[in-house]
Amino acid sequence: MLLLAKNSVFPIRSNSLDFTALSNLQIFIILFVFLALIIFFLVNNRSKNLPTDAEAFNYALKALVSGDKDRAYNLLREIISKDSNNIDAFLLLGDIVRDKDVNQAIKIHQSIILRPKISKNKKIEAHTALAKDFLQSGDKSKAEDELNIILKIDSSNKWALLMLKEIATKNENWKEALTHEKKLMKIDLDHKKNDESMLNYYIAMDYKSKDKIKNYLHYLEKSAAAENIYPESALELAQHNKDNVETAISYYKLYAKNKPSQRTLAYNKIENILFDNKQYDEVEILYKELLEKSFDGFALNRLVDILLEKKEVSEAHDLVDRFMKSNYSCHSIRLNKLKLDSESFEVRKSISSLCNEMIKDEIIK
Repeated sequence: MLLLAKNSVFPIRSNSLDFTALSNLQIFIILFVFLALIIFFLVNNRSKNLPTDAEAFNYALKALVSGDKDRAYNLLREIISKDSNNIDAFLLLGDIVRDKDVNQAIKIHQSIILRPKISKNKKIEAHTALAKDFLQSGDKSKAEDELNIILKIDSSNKWALLMLKEIATKNENWKEALTHEKKLMKIDLDHKKNDESMLNYYIAMDYKSKDKIKNYLHYLEKSAAAENIYPESALELAQHNKDNVETAISYYKLYAKNKPSQRTLAYNKIENILFDNKQYDEVEILYKELLEKSFDGFALNRLVDILLEKKEVSEAHDLVDRFMKSNYSCHSIRLNKLKLDSESFEVRKSISSLCNEMIKDEIIK
């Protein structure tokens, strides 16, 4: 019996140990699987929360539009660190740094061009960016080189032709400007329709550079007579006819009409001509005529000043009140109302200067 008891005890104890070992193994496996699932979930969820390169690029664009260049810069750097072949990110990054460090922008954009496999469109974008970089740095010669490269890739690239024409115009290289203008007229029908006057202006200026005054005047007057006038032709004719008061004034008026943003330049020129010829009353008539046709903040400001100089305060008040009662409740009218309410010459002078500056910056229209 004792032997049986002993034999019966040992098997039971052995089975208990095997069961315990198996349970620990199961617990370990369960814990391992559970932890693995947690890690997988966290990693997977994190990857979902991280933006793709396309999303990050869009975020960079939005940041740039909202004026947050630093955020846009950092987002683009992150994209490039993950994908050094992202040309769009490089292009935009170079554009962002252009204002702060134009040399760095040049290096970034040049690195794109040196890539062996780059599409035609991306090449054009890179050379366009480089042209802008060189223009920013003041190196017009290298900018022209980039623009000409663009035209070799795409001979009808309107932006490149416009920029080359602008550079030639500033350099008074009229023949070259004319060449670019003719190309623009060939590739763009709207340009031909709107800039026929400009073409004649460039032809005229080319003749002027050759001292062929008769031809110069012929094409210049043809330009000024066009339905869609290129304003610079009127300004050029006004300066050419400086000794003929009436003719010069008529062309300055034409220039002011067709280039409102620069009308103050024209009116100041007219005032100088009239004062030089002691035609003081004509200055007042000029601004009265302008205000009869339509409202002009500059004309109002100058006319009020003239009336105050003549001590015709009552008439100046009537003039301002007339526009105050109308729909023209703009800043120039309010400023002139304040000017009339002040007795101080210095205050009036300051208000007039402020008004002219605001009109110059086109805050008032």
